[in-house]
Amino acid sequence: MSERTSTEIDWEGILEEWNEEVEEISSAESRFERVWYFIKDLSSHRLSIVGGMLLVLVVVVAIFAPQLAPYSPTAIHPTAIRAPPSVAHPMGTDSLGRDILSRVIFGTRIALQIAVTSMGIAFVVGSLLGALAGYYGGWVDAAVRTAIDTTWAFPAIIMGLALASVLEPNLTTVLVAIGLVFWGVFARLVRGEVLSLRELDFIKASEAIGLSDTMIIFKHLIPNAIIPAFVVVTLQMGNAIAVAASLSFLGLGVQPPTPSWGIMLSTGRQYITSAWWISVFPGLAIVLVIMSFNFLGEGLHDTIDPKLEDKR
Repeated sequence: MSERTSTEIDWEGILEEWNEEVEEISSAESRFERVWYFIKDLSSHRLSIVGGMLLVLVVVVAIFAPQLAPYSPTAIHPTAIRAPPSVAHPMGTDSLGRDILSRVIFGTRIALQIAVTSMGIAFVVGSLLGALAGYYGGWVDAAVRTAIDTTWAFPAIIMGLALASVLEPNLTTVLVAIGLVFWGVFARLVRGEVLSLRELDFIKASEAIGLSDTMIIFKHLIPNAIIPAFVVVTLQMGNAIAVAASLSFLGLGVQPPTPSWGIMLSTGRQYITSAWWISVFPGLAIVLVIMSFNFLGEGLHDTIDPKLEDKR
């Protein structure tokens, strides 16, 4: 018996069946059940619970920073220069008499802004380029893979230093630099997923009935290919904060008097033996936030990864 040719295959029927399955999966009841089971599975991962609770605490602190901080982060207290931790200043003061606790609290806003915005840039750019490379192949794929390999040839901090040194050092530069450093991670993930998805029947059906490339990429490929990238976003947010702190420490990131944890580490390094609190407390804040992102990311990976084989 001869095999059916592509003209004999009911591509419209295949695509219609796929759309019906998607609508069923996307129903309110189905979404609720999936979210419920996802939360249940995630709650069994103890480190993810710890990381999630720490992140909630950090977000609350960032939102209510003006209410929680005892002083303005830029207020100078001339009579309390490098004052040790006390009731008036629980984390002491820095070399200008500014309250460390207030600066650490307001620094959470900068840290979260860097993590969310820079990873958002990297996620969008990487996912789009990865989808284009995986779908079109050829010179598009070669160009994207070359760009990824070039980016990965240098450590993230070196790439960040190069970009930040060319542009004017400020918060916007840090966000763009970190986004351009990490985009390759998401591009490679999405590209690999798209290469697998494009061989499935519902993609072939979409092509056969004449759907545009834009419709296929944005409606069918990217929504199904970015699931692994969501997990990586959480894991990479901690790295983004570390790179941003390093740039600020070297004077190429967020500039004073902005209460950035990296700046606080830099200004306190010369007093590490006489006024240890200037560097120790912002350093602990950096470690705490990075650990919370990593714990939550590991939990998301362990929860989602076994289900990745079932996706279309």
